[in-house]
Amino acid sequence: TNIMATIQDFRNGISGIHVENPDIAIQITDDPAVPEESVLLVDYPAADADPAGRDIWCDAADRDWSAGTAILFRARPAAPLRISVSFFDRNRVAYTTWMNLKGDEWQTVQIRFDEIQPNPYFQLPGADTDAPIDVSEVERLGFAPQTPEAGRLMVGKFIVVD
Repeated sequence: TNIMATIQDFRNGISGIHVENPDIAIQITDDPAVPEESVLLVDYPAADADPAGRDIWCDAADRDWSAGTAILFRARPAAPLRISVSFFDRNRVAYTTWMNLKGDEWQTVQIRFDEIQPNPYFQLPGADTDAPIDVSEVERLGFAPQTPEAGRLMVGKFIVVD
């Protein structure tokens, strides 16, 4: 597996990491289980009526992901967690996938561009959902806990691989 682009590696601290909800606490930390990289530690509140209330958005360091075939990252929730990962492609189409993570262990997540689908619940005005996915200009990547309880999640760098 070759790294084709770096989405976010947290080298610049929390600069480039965005949360709207003041009840979400974020910090950059280290974990001995992944000594070669900094990780983002997220403490998030219980879900409320706002479907985007626990979104965490990461600015993309490299915005052209077209040399790769998938997004790859590692995650470690404190407890079992359903998580969503989203981005907007060049056509302004929101792409989202959902996955279940095991609690209290690091696991690798791979999201293939040929498998991710347009988000069925949200699209920006003017999004061209009939166009094929175009990852040649992606500004940011978002993720959010989907289980209702408050919790803690660590994520490692987000990269695009071949």
